[in-house]
Amino acid sequence: MTIVQPKKETDLTKCRALCISGVVLMLGIGLISYLSLVNLRHDIINTRKSLEELKVANAELKNSYYIFTSNENLEQLATQLGLVKDNTPQWALASQR
Repeated sequence: MTIVQPKKETDLTKCRALCISGVVLMLGIGLISYLSLVNLRHDIINTRKSLEELKVANAELKNSYYIFTSNENLEQLATQLGLVKDNTPQWALASQR
């Protein structure tokens, strides 16, 4: 009686090729993920630096705003515009109904 067996070597080479291609694919996905993570970390660092710069600029703007709106500067501006300080102001009230 004759037993016909398929070539075992062909199946083994297909299995090896499939395993190697799977490993290469996984390495590629891991590399791409790592590079994306590194880029994200750099973006976070740059965003934090720009946030700190904006905080400093905001503090400087607030400081200049408070200087401009100080009582002394407002009184000087009023005298330059010819305004007179009214010691007894009369208020007109309107109903909001």
